[in-house]
Amino acid sequence: MDGMVRMTLGVATTLALTASTAGAQLTNMPVYANPAVSAVRIQGDYAFGVNQGSGENSAFAARGNLVVSKLILGAGVGVVKLTDTEPMYMGSLGYRLLGGGAMPLAVALQAGVGVVETDNLQKTVDVPVSLGVALHLPLVLVTIDPWIAPRYTLQFNSVAGTTGSRNHLGLSAGIDARLAMGLGFQLGFDWQRLPDFSLDAGIAGIVSDAKREPFLMSLGIHFGL
Repeated sequence: MDGMVRMTLGVATTLALTASTAGAQLTNMPVYANPAVSAVRIQGDYAFGVNQGSGENSAFAARGNLVVSKLILGAGVGVVKLTDTEPMYMGSLGYRLLGGGAMPLAVALQAGVGVVETDNLQKTVDVPVSLGVALHLPLVLVTIDPWIAPRYTLQFNSVAGTTGSRNHLGLSAGIDARLAMGLGFQLGFDWQRLPDFSLDAGIAGIVSDAKREPFLMSLGIHFGL
């Protein structure tokens, strides 16, 4: 019995420590859900936590998008600085409900999966579902797309065969600015309200009411057609 208690406390401690990261499609990165994204686009971003609730971790990522009719396909890879620098990857699929071309308003529903694995056998899987709304504002020398995307995220965390899960609401937003030749820059923000992980009920049935509200910011460059 004492062994089971020690194992439960150890797993609970591990999950509590790993929960110091901000869950997102790419860990510690704003969830990018701009429905006005160009037909072909590649981008790179640097993101960092602004407040203590984010763990103040940083991340780098490269992503690409391809728009086929009303579908928005996305994929990305990156690294996040936790205790060590860990790799992460993601994929997404969106459906544009409104917009495209020269239309001034774009709306899209987007779902994705992001995965990060660490050397201590921890694996985190994020499944965000977003509704993105953007304005498409072509000016003389630059096109500006301010966008916002509320979302629901389901997150799973496993450590040495023991699983934890949580679900939460979040909000991402940003501004994209693209020059006539396709080169552009983007600024992103992300807020979440995260409950602590609950352990699998078969192990402990422990649920914590503690909550954090990580706030992230990202800066990046992109090229689109």
